[in-house]
Formats: sequence, C-alpha cells, structure tokens
Amino acid sequence: MEFQYQAVNPQGQTVNGIIGAGGEREAARLLRQQELTPVEIGPVGKPSETHHTRARRASHQEQAIVIGELAILLQAGVPLAEAVESIGQTHTDSAIGETFSHVHGKLRGGASFSQALQSAPLEWPDYLFQLIAAGEHTGKLAQTLQRAATQMEYEQRINSEMRNALIYPGILVFSGIAATLLIFIVVVPKFAGILKSSRAQIPDISVWVLTAGLFVKENLLWVGLGAAAAMLTIVILVSNSAMRSKMLQTLSRVPVLGRWLIETEIGRWASMLSTLLENRVPILKAMELAQNGMRLTAVKHKLQQTLREVRGGKKMAVALAEVQMLNVTGLNLIRVGERSGELANMLRTLATLYENAGRERLKRFLILLEPLAILIIGAVIGTIMIAVMLAITSLSNVSF
Repeated sequence: MEFQYQAVNPQGQTVNGIIGAGGEREAARLLRQQELTPVEIGPVGKPSETHHTRARRASHQEQAIVIGELAILLQAGVPLAEAVESIGQTHTDSAIGETFSHVHGKLRGGASFSQALQSAPLEWPDYLFQLIAAGEHTGKLAQTLQRAATQMEYEQRINSEMRNALIYPGILVFSGIAATLLIFIVVVPKFAGILKSSRAQIPDISVWVLTAGLFVKENLLWVGLGAAAAMLTIVILVSNSAMRSKMLQTLSRVPVLGRWLIETEIGRWASMLSTLLENRVPILKAMELAQNGMRLTAVKHKLQQTLREVRGGKKMAVALAEVQMLNVTGLNLIRVGERSGELANMLRTLATLYENAGRERLKRFLILLEPLAILIIGAVIGTIMIAVMLAITSLSNVSF
C-alpha cells in the first residue's frame, strides 16, 4: 500500500513524497530509517488537512501540558532531541505532534530549541521563547520550561475564570428574554380581544402590552428569524478578536466587575514579570514582554509609561506610583524587592495578592448580580402581567 507523507530531513527542511508500506506505523519506521522525521502520513488519494491548518487547533491548555511534559522528561535526564522526538511520536495525530516533529527536524539541523519552536506553525506566547532562550543560556532549560508551564497554566486558569464569570450573567439575561417572549406569545394574545371592546377604557400601558403581544403572535416567524439573526450577529461579534477586545474594555468600566478585571490583569502582569526575571531575562526586556501580554488598554498604557520611566533611570516602584497602578501594599512590595534584590519573589507575592483579591471581588459581583437580574426580570414580567390585569379590570368599570 502506498502512503503520501510530509517529513523533516536532518537539515530541518520539509519534504513530501510517497512511500510503500504495510501500514502507517511501518511507513513512519521506514522514514526514520531514511533519517526523515514524519510529520503527516496518509493513504495516497485520501484528503487530509494541511500541516498549518491542523497546527492552529491546539488549545492553550494542551500547550501548557506539553511544555510541562517536556520539562519532566528533561528533569529525568532525557536528552532534549530525544525528548522532543518522543513527544512528537506520542502526539502523532495532533497539532502538538506535528509541531514537535518539525522542531525535532530543526534541532537535528543545528538550530537551538527556542529558534526551532519559534519557526513552528503553532502559536506560542511571546514570553515562552525568551524563557527558553534564557534557560538554554544558563543551562537550566528544564527548570525554565517548568516555570513556563506554570505561567501558561496560570493564564489559562485566569481566562477560564473570566469566561465563567461572563457566562452566568449571559444565562440570566437569556432566561429573562425567553420568559418575556413566552408570555408575549402564549399569554398576552389571549386577552388581545379586549382591544376591540369599544366600551372599555383601557389604560395606555395595557394597550401597548396587548398590541405588542398581538404583533408578536401574528409575526412569529419574522420575530423568530430576527431573534436568530440577532443571536448569530452576537456570536460572530464575540468570535471576532477586535470585538472581544472592545467588549473587554467596556466591561472594565463597569463597577465591581471592572475592578475585578483590572486586578486580574495586574496579577497576570506581576506573575509573568516574576517568571521572566527568575529566568534571568533583562528587566527592560521582561517588562516589555509582560506588558505585551496585557489585554486591557488602560493597564497597558500605564505599563508602557512605566517602562519609559524605568528606561529613563527611575525605580520601578516610583514609576508605578506615578501612574497610580498599584495600591500601597503593592508599591511597598516592589520597593522592598528592588532594595533587597528579591524583585522576582516580591512580584510573585504581589501576583498572589491580586489574584486572591480578584477572586473575592468576583464573588461579591456574582452575589450582587443574581438578585439584580431577578429584580429586573421580575419587574419586566410583573409589568406585563399588571398591564393585562388592568385591561381585564377595565371591562368591569364600563358605565351604562
């Protein structure tokens, strides 16, 4: 049986071809005998996804796990090239496997691990390459990779908390809209006949509600299509990175929730900067990489201004105090870290403090959100029911 393949030669170049074998495993073994690292193997004529398309589908969680896996292999004494090849073979049918097979080919061609990983099609956080380069320079690549995996897991956890926090209010809003529409479709039209009574003095609010309910029932198809189009538009907007960024900026100005987003962002910055400094990345380069990972424009602008001041010769604590980014406790931690030479440890403590503060603020937000959403939904439904009841009672007030 013939198989088409994509592989990497010892020079790190990608090659394509066809090989005869009894199965995909045998084809992979034959390619390795020819000093080719298989990236993709499939029967001739079978449609398959390209390397680049598959590589983009790896989640951030998978990336963090595989970096931690590589760190464990290196700590166990496995040579880098062998560890990378092992991961590539273990994840043969995934984007991770394709990427590490590509990296293995680059390593055999003489490239450094940071350069090989950066040339791979899978996207990684920018700070990861700096951490790996620092680990290669100091000879502590395993420890550096472990800290990088921890940082990636931390960011994944923060992102997950943010998504979960925004899902809850979304469900409440959706439930309220669904309940309101149900009343308009099922309940209100049953009393729409009151509008035809010439003797009843129906209040304006009842007229509006009954007319709206009758309109929804008579144009149910168009209302449904409009609702579906609105939902589709929202999904498209949310899937757009630019729109997500704008939504995030807007939410950052909401009371309680906005403060939580800002504290979470500061905690992420402190954790990332701490990890970079612990691995001997120069402080100016570390500050630049850490600020590039920020998503809130307000926080990023303050960090950019801080970086300019530090480049001008100011202490970091002084620069942060001028932009009013940290509280008194945070500034004291930075100040002590600069004086004692333990800035990385102080930043790690700062990240923990802001992470805990952010979690407490999120809990308070959710505690306030639930009764507020119930009150709003109850007020809307109550208004509709009151309008219906006023319309019914207006019939008993007809004078003869």
